[in-house]
Amino acid sequence: MEDVLPKKTVLKDVKIFKDLEEEIIKTGKCCACGACVAYCSSQMFDVIKMEGYTPQFISDANVDNCKECGLCYYICPQTEPLMKQLNEDYRIKDEIGFVQDVVAAKTTDEKVKEMGQDGGLVTTLLMYLFDKNKIDAAIVSEYNEKLQPIPKIIYNKEDLLKSSGTRYSISSNILPLTDLYSIAEEIVDKHHQIYDINQIRMAFVGTPCQCRAVRKMQLLSISPAHVIKYVFGLFCMENFDYEKLFQLVKKETNEDPTNIAKMNIKKNFFITNKDNKVYEVELKKFDDAVRSHCHDCDEFTSRFADVSFGGSGAVQQNSMVVIRTEKGEELIRDVLIAGYIDKFTPKKSTITDWKASKIGLLRRMTNNKIKKS
Repeated sequence: MEDVLPKKTVLKDVKIFKDLEEEIIKTGKCCACGACVAYCSSQMFDVIKMEGYTPQFISDANVDNCKECGLCYYICPQTEPLMKQLNEDYRIKDEIGFVQDVVAAKTTDEKVKEMGQDGGLVTTLLMYLFDKNKIDAAIVSEYNEKLQPIPKIIYNKEDLLKSSGTRYSISSNILPLTDLYSIAEEIVDKHHQIYDINQIRMAFVGTPCQCRAVRKMQLLSISPAHVIKYVFGLFCMENFDYEKLFQLVKKETNEDPTNIAKMNIKKNFFITNKDNKVYEVELKKFDDAVRSHCHDCDEFTSRFADVSFGGSGAVQQNSMVVIRTEKGEELIRDVLIAGYIDKFTPKKSTITDWKASKIGLLRRMTNNKIKKS
């Protein structure tokens, strides 16, 4: 597909934030991506905010300030409008989405190997984009001292390692765009390679629902998503409520989040503390911590990304990489040529069968997620 934004879509049946509140937020379908707040705030409308993980009116006094433009409703990844056109633009005909190619690969960077999850591919690709001056910033997620995800914009590769690894509780990764214009002067002053905030080039890393929201924003050609040049999607079977997750982690391991070094899901939940003690806990024991919106989700492999990443189906210490767009294909090719990553190569006689088997596995996992919904 061409890597250009589709021509601007005209909205016909306009719904507003009150509709979003009634249909999505109050019914537990909100995925807390932050798209509605990021758009509204970037326009200086001063109407809604994210309180914890819930979009809401800033106050009762702000209700009447709503411009009733309807854009917050349409860019929400959980609403149906725009999905038909989005699926057409991204050539999506089934549950797994369009697949240009599928490979397994791992980073060649020793620090990323140590800090990253699986093959460390997302961190390495961002490193390459910074090194080659293809992006000025990236939206990622870091941990605080209690392992709570903190979404943020970073402006150099030195901050990348802080964002390595997988998050299992929600990180509202579109939300950092909220402040893009309000702190524009500060960004330009601090980062001398950035002269015009509208010309900043960002990479975005997010879950399937978050990538879907970004693409909806781009479909409507609205800010602040116009600054996102690369969309990296993560495989996601389900996401957890932070408080509920770590209550269960404490119950099963007697470990506080401040003493946990790493968590990973490979059929079961593996929790490693800072003394390298590993706990294996049945995944079903964390079912009560799964966020309600995940029960309605039909995406596992981030269908709307340029490139999707995950550990499922990969050989040890590699990541599975699903290439979806020409932009994604070009990036993976260039990163391989530059030696930033190594590609796993099965025997030539089996490579076609290998790819077919991996796509089949991802399709089965997607269908398993749909059945759980």
